[in-house]
Amino acid sequence: MASGGPIWLVECSWHGNIRVNPEAVGILSRLPPPLRVVSIFGPRQSGKSYLLDVLAGSTGFAASKGDSPDDLRINMWTLPDTEDPGHTLVLLDTEGFEQDLGIEAAAFTCPIFTLSLLLSSVFLYNTRGPVSTDALDQLLHVTMLANQVSLPAISWAGESLLPEFVWCVRDYDLDVAMGDVELMPEDFLDSVFNDAKGLQSPAGVVCELFARERMEIFDFCHPQSGAETLEGVPLSELEPRFTRQAKALKKSICRSDPKVLQDCRALSGEDLGDILNQFVDSLSRGSLIQLDGVIGESSRAEDAQDLDLPRDCEVPTTEALPRYAEVPREVQGPVVEREMPLREAPARPYGESSATGTADRITVGRHFVDMDRPVCLIENTSAGELQVNQESLDILRSIRQPVVVVSIVGLYRTGKSYLMNRLAGKQTGFSLGSTVQSETKGIWMWCVPHPHKDDQTLVLLDTEGLGDVEKGDQKNDTWIFSLAVLLSSTLVYNSMGTINNEAVMSLHYVTELTEHIKVKSTREGMEETSSDYVRFFPTFVWAVRDFTLELEIDGKTATADQYLENSLKLKNGSSKAVALSNDARECIRNYFPERKCFVFDQPGSKEKLKLLDRLADSELDPQFVKQTSDFCGYVFGCSKEKTVKGGITVTGSLLGNLAVTYVDAIRSGNVPCLENAVEVLSQIENSTAIEESFALYRRLLGERVELHTETREELSSAHEGCLKEALQLFMNRSFKDEDQKYQEALMERVKKAYEDKCAENEEMSRKHCIALLLQLEQVMEPEESYMKPGGYQRFKAHLDKLVELYKSALGKGVKAEEALEDYLSEKNQLEKIILTVDRNLSEQQRHLEEQRAQTERAKQRAAAAREQQMALERIMNNVERARRENERQLMEKMERDRRALLAENQQVMDQRLREQRALLEEGYNSRAEQLDEEIQRMLEELDSRNRNGGGGGGGGGGCVIS
Repeated sequence: MASGGPIWLVECSWHGNIRVNPEAVGILSRLPPPLRVVSIFGPRQSGKSYLLDVLAGSTGFAASKGDSPDDLRINMWTLPDTEDPGHTLVLLDTEGFEQDLGIEAAAFTCPIFTLSLLLSSVFLYNTRGPVSTDALDQLLHVTMLANQVSLPAISWAGESLLPEFVWCVRDYDLDVAMGDVELMPEDFLDSVFNDAKGLQSPAGVVCELFARERMEIFDFCHPQSGAETLEGVPLSELEPRFTRQAKALKKSICRSDPKVLQDCRALSGEDLGDILNQFVDSLSRGSLIQLDGVIGESSRAEDAQDLDLPRDCEVPTTEALPRYAEVPREVQGPVVEREMPLREAPARPYGESSATGTADRITVGRHFVDMDRPVCLIENTSAGELQVNQESLDILRSIRQPVVVVSIVGLYRTGKSYLMNRLAGKQTGFSLGSTVQSETKGIWMWCVPHPHKDDQTLVLLDTEGLGDVEKGDQKNDTWIFSLAVLLSSTLVYNSMGTINNEAVMSLHYVTELTEHIKVKSTREGMEETSSDYVRFFPTFVWAVRDFTLELEIDGKTATADQYLENSLKLKNGSSKAVALSNDARECIRNYFPERKCFVFDQPGSKEKLKLLDRLADSELDPQFVKQTSDFCGYVFGCSKEKTVKGGITVTGSLLGNLAVTYVDAIRSGNVPCLENAVEVLSQIENSTAIEESFALYRRLLGERVELHTETREELSSAHEGCLKEALQLFMNRSFKDEDQKYQEALMERVKKAYEDKCAENEEMSRKHCIALLLQLEQVMEPEESYMKPGGYQRFKAHLDKLVELYKSALGKGVKAEEALEDYLSEKNQLEKIILTVDRNLSEQQRHLEEQRAQTERAKQRAAAAREQQMALERIMNNVERARRENERQLMEKMERDRRALLAENQQVMDQRLREQRALLEEGYNSRAEQLDEEIQRMLEELDSRNRNGGGGGGGGGGCVIS
């Protein structure tokens, strides 16, 4: 139900009153679940209201003008979610804060921030560019949240009650190019949060409050170039790019979960109004908002009844928010006064909310992505070009696990989608059809948790049918086939009937693979052999559907695999037809040495085929059900993680980058090159490895060392352990860093961070020592009391006592001697004056005292020099230890890479030898001799690598910390 336009929901005056609008709450009370509540917060005149208008598809919210108003409001607009029917959008617009906001002003605006944050399911933080910790640090309000809110101790409960955090960067184009590498907005967000982690600042608090997978960033160009004001500008006249960016944000909101309570029950509008009243009631009493107690009045009554507890029984809670900014009570914000009594909401079981209809969602967990439905990965545009879908890229970028990629290709209307649905563990998903028209267009993707391996994600790719008569574009078919080969670790070829010559010839796309895929860049100018492709091509599974023959060869029972190998034997003859037929067979044998075959009986009658996606297994042919189960079992158990050249394991994020790289190459008229793709991936991944490893180093050092330290060894020892773990993470994450450029960049950042930490440690020690000396000065008398006969001896006795107390004090740190040296140097001039005016001393005594004072000062200077010398020696030791650790891990990585490469080469060699034996057995001696040349070349390469230790980069001696 729409509210007809924006209406104020909450008003907070600068005099300290908060009012809730009964009319707005009445509108909320009529809204059924589920609700997506989107609030926006940020500096004034940053375009917050206009962005919400764009999301609403109409103008309504009033942009702020002039000075800040006396009363701060949250304005509300409710309207149907056009992107997701069955849901309602509740948009909350807040009054912006001044750019140079002080802590006192932030405290007075904090209730508006707190309410907008807690009421929403998606929280938009809106700023003008650039993306930096400074921009995030403007959100001072988040540091005061602990003064008003207590989160549940259970982390998942806190996540369910807090919204997703979306940073909207306005009028700013992120620089997404770093040489040949395209950086994504998420990379900028990662960089900011890596810098902010562990800091006692607004940015640091945001990092702690929101899980990284619940954060996003969107950049927006100016809505209309050159326009001074957007008043009266129709939404249809906005910059196309801004419209696309806003649409991407709207899609992201559509994918988000509705607003829920801690018990995961979807909120209705009535629940939302009730919770608002509870929040305001807590603020009015000056007490913390207890989020783990916010379950709605009716639900609270039910829970009390179920547990046999009195209704007013309070459950103890634990404050989960750190008090980063303890604001004095006098500036913590206004004393809140209510205008509305609390209302009791009727009970609404969780099951009822789902009856209103929910859109298919993508569940992003900490370790996996589970999609409820497939999405298009690569689509055909109206101009006939291939294009990667942004929604699918966003999903893939959220997958940090290794992926097992299973793609299926084959002629259209052969039942490919049914097999993919079964692999997904679903009855429906990929589109099935019962007509002669092709259903699937482009390449569709479905990411699900791997059913057998918790540390992997299964990515299923369903391709459009080859040979679609309506499409009539063989070039598109070839590219679809090539992309399926390039992206998958297991390739399923689906055909009907039998594997006869016609079936083999229909797989003519394999004969064109070398024309559409390159392993090496052209600059090498080397001829590529089938062994070059074997290293990177997927396992090949031939699925023969509606198989009606007996599995026999020469009258003997055979397995499906033997049937396949027999079908791939070369044909005798020299005709053109035989040559073409043998070309296809040779290509399958050469490019896909790992082969498997499954045959499937018909699932049922023709009438049942039309309803295949709606039939239970019990309604299908039992043999077909068993064959399908065997097929799925093989894929789950034997399909390997996707890897690229160099043995690099592919994650979801890398898979998305691969898809973009390959499609971009095709669109530009080039041939996708595996080596170039790996080069691009290495730049992206190695840059990310630097960020993550450096963030780990900083986090570990912050956790393991509390400044200031008593000795330099404490900090140095902790640094060495943190460096070791950070380097280990970098070595595991990085690849193809052949000249150690990225490793050196990491070491330079670690070096700078360690130097800064050492300087901070020294400064804290120095300040502590100065404060201690000033505190110990209480043993001294006023200076004028020493300016009399006998004053010098008294001064020396008091000063010696001060030094004795200082040296016996613990916890002075690394600047103890230097601070004392500076202090005594300051007192030296006073000592000379006192010595001069003390008439009780003879000239000889004065001379002796001067010599004694000089000797003591020399001793203290020597002690300070020793302290400094020890610091220099510690730095040199750090340099050497860092060099050795860096070199050790680098050599270990090179050895692992060498062994992996040798194992890969040996595997390819074994496959080539098996193929050679098969050719000799079949009587094709000339072809076996041709293959022998390739085998000899590989043997020479293996021998060369063994002699040279596998090749690789240098020792990394330049990566040191000084």
